[in-house]
Amino acid sequence: MNYKKLLALVLAILMALSLTACGGGGGGGDTPSEPTYKKTFTYSVGGEPTYMDPARCGDSVTAEIHNEIWYPLFYLTEDGSPAKGDCIDYSIDDSGTVYTFKLDPNAKWSDGVALTADQYVYGIKRCIGMGYEDVGYLTMITNYIANAEAHVGDAVADMDDVGVKALDDFTLEITLNAKCPFFVSLLPTQVFAALRPEIAPEKDSEWSNTVGYPTTGAFVPTKIDSASEYILEKNPYFALADQVYCDKLIAKIMPSMEASQMAFQTGEIDYDTSADSSATKVADLADAIDIHGNINYYMNINCYTSNEALQNVEIRRALQLGIDRSAFVTALDAGDVYYELYGFLPVGIPDFKGDFRTNQDNEHKLVYTDKDAAKAIMEKYGYGPDNTLKLEYYYNQNAMHDTVSAVIKEQLKDIYVDVTLKTAELRTFFDDRSYGRYDLARNAFSADYMDPWNYLELMAIYNDPEGRTFFGDETYDKLLFESMELEGEARFAKLHEAETYAIETMCFNVPLFGYGSVSLQKPGTTGVINNPQANHIFWFVKCPE
Repeated sequence: MNYKKLLALVLAILMALSLTACGGGGGGGDTPSEPTYKKTFTYSVGGEPTYMDPARCGDSVTAEIHNEIWYPLFYLTEDGSPAKGDCIDYSIDDSGTVYTFKLDPNAKWSDGVALTADQYVYGIKRCIGMGYEDVGYLTMITNYIANAEAHVGDAVADMDDVGVKALDDFTLEITLNAKCPFFVSLLPTQVFAALRPEIAPEKDSEWSNTVGYPTTGAFVPTKIDSASEYILEKNPYFALADQVYCDKLIAKIMPSMEASQMAFQTGEIDYDTSADSSATKVADLADAIDIHGNINYYMNINCYTSNEALQNVEIRRALQLGIDRSAFVTALDAGDVYYELYGFLPVGIPDFKGDFRTNQDNEHKLVYTDKDAAKAIMEKYGYGPDNTLKLEYYYNQNAMHDTVSAVIKEQLKDIYVDVTLKTAELRTFFDDRSYGRYDLARNAFSADYMDPWNYLELMAIYNDPEGRTFFGDETYDKLLFESMELEGEARFAKLHEAETYAIETMCFNVPLFGYGSVSLQKPGTTGVINNPQANHIFWFVKCPE
């Protein structure tokens, strides 16, 4: 046998097979190519951000950028559970009040400096020193950490007895003033971020709106223009940098939902974080729509310091009874995005078993529609067609809020309430609402963590240490704190009791509807973390070309 000829024949056959497999002759053997992804990802932000200082980041707009540049001890996953970030392990002592966190010894700032426990101590104490007016989430610290409340406004150097300390470079200890069954769920909140005094001086946030400061997150700001765009560049020292595909994020400031949706449709942006819910009716966007978050939309009532009629719990009950919640769902017209809300918590927050809202609604709904009963209450107090109750409803404008305000005005007209609509730009509105400059005001809340307490404490007196009390009372606070002493099913039963007291008995506000936040993403995009807060983490995003 001629082995040289045999070998040549075998090689020729193999070469022919190779060419066929690569598509050299017929198309039947072609294999699909891997998609290529953008190295620059562009997304919209639905308004002007404020400070990127973790102490001052208290709104969902600012969080859309803040999330990308700071790396927390824990971060929220899509189902709302906290995932370990810089904390790689932790333990709780037998008393349930001392938490010990082990930090990643390899974690670094974007300038290569080690990320250490003493920086967390400084960051938390700095928040305490800045005070409630500047730090919107300060109660996440002062309500729980030992001796924190006593040092609000103090210098960091004077906080030796505050329950937060560095045991060594990579071990952080936090001591609580009492047991808190959901404390770890608080730690993704910005106020628990690490900071360095040479970067972030006490009681000063101006540094955070000028490029050049190092960060701990996946990206570093290289352009800051609050009216136009933020440009964020990849941080090579980020602990998970090997999982970060994009070299650059561009956050376009787009307060108009209509404009951001158009920008998405024309390809100017890859991701619309705050799409108008009407996007669900655009057939071409069906594959791009993502609905996420657990949000309640409700009407604040200034129960104590405004219109005298609103101090009457029966008048407040009439406002609840006079609203047909289905009218909002119909007017907003966005499929499954909106649903009628019959209590304060939205659907999606867990109960001891099942869903907190669903379980309560199945027992009995805390609010419902009965216009005849509402009119009877109003007539009892002298109101009627010729003597209407005049109230002002205050909100910040966008397409959604405009629609809701029009429905409120129309609904309450049926029960002898003459509503005047008042608007202001976002920052002014937030400030006025915080200081009680309203009769009725729009409000909504998305989960910071997945426990009913997160919503229920919004109506508590203790939760506003500055004493700006426009609803809530001591009885309600007592019910909440009693729940902290309980465990399991008994704890959740007490939380149901608290919600019933606040909404059904005292009518502190008017629940209207629940909804999810609508985002638009380019089909094929992966790696976006959409959490129940209704904002996003783009560390791992991959967007097709």
